[in-house]
Amino acid sequence: MPKYSRFLPRERSLALRLRGSLRREKQQIPAKDRQGACVNPQAAGTMFLPVSQEYLNKGVTMSLKNWIISTCVVVFTSSAVPLLAEQGAVLRTITVIGEADVSAPPDKAVITLGARHSAASAADALAKTSEAVEAILLRMKALGIDSKDMQTASLNLNPLWRERSRDDDGATLPPVGFEAYNTVSVTLRDLGMLGDVLDQVTREGANSFSGFQFGLIDPGPVQDAARKGAVSEARRKAELYAAAAGVSLGEVVLITEELNGGGGGFPSPMMEMSSVRSSPVPIAQGEVSQRASVKVIFAIAE
Repeated sequence: MPKYSRFLPRERSLALRLRGSLRREKQQIPAKDRQGACVNPQAAGTMFLPVSQEYLNKGVTMSLKNWIISTCVVVFTSSAVPLLAEQGAVLRTITVIGEADVSAPPDKAVITLGARHSAASAADALAKTSEAVEAILLRMKALGIDSKDMQTASLNLNPLWRERSRDDDGATLPPVGFEAYNTVSVTLRDLGMLGDVLDQVTREGANSFSGFQFGLIDPGPVQDAARKGAVSEARRKAELYAAAAGVSLGEVVLITEELNGGGGGFPSPMMEMSSVRSSPVPIAQGEVSQRASVKVIFAIAE
């Protein structure tokens, strides 16, 4: 049986071309250097295979599949050993979370107030509510509040149902009336007028108050101070762990800001404006806080 008859047609053709290349290469290599010589990649094609004198004398007898596998093993072994050796090194680190809160007096407040009215018809309920809210907006403008700091927060119109939704025959009963609810969100940049504003809008028809929240017009400086404090806290904890473990703390490898940090503030109380006194409402401003949280990875010094 011919030597290459067990190959597929494409494999047999490639094997024949390879054998011819090997023979030409053999003629160009001195006899004393032929043992363990390697085929020139340009002469043998795009693949590279170490060939000894024994293989040159016996001819190419392995299949194309085995040849490709051998070639891949040679290439992987020569390139992967340094990489594996490099990956084998254990990165010694200390990972900690640092958090910090920085408080400051607020310089703004966001209040949400409005009017709620009911009537037999939807149109009448909406008209009464709209009239009250229009008077509220005019009053706040008269108090010096910029129009850009006033925004409609919600507008609702809902039917008012009877206690029984169906009559004795099973038919659905009509609503007894409708309720309209219109709220406005207002930003006050002068906290000194907060109590007076609440008193004035009550006189103009505001009968619902969703709450207020203190804040900072520019929270950036306070937030940055909290970030610095968080990093300092992370270093303090890392130094503590390093000392407890008997190692030396190295350089910072990575800092990641956790997104759960944020500004604090007073909760939004719920109350009816009818409970507000006719005199200016006393308000305790207190302080608002900004929180920062960071994840820091330190290297362990050698």
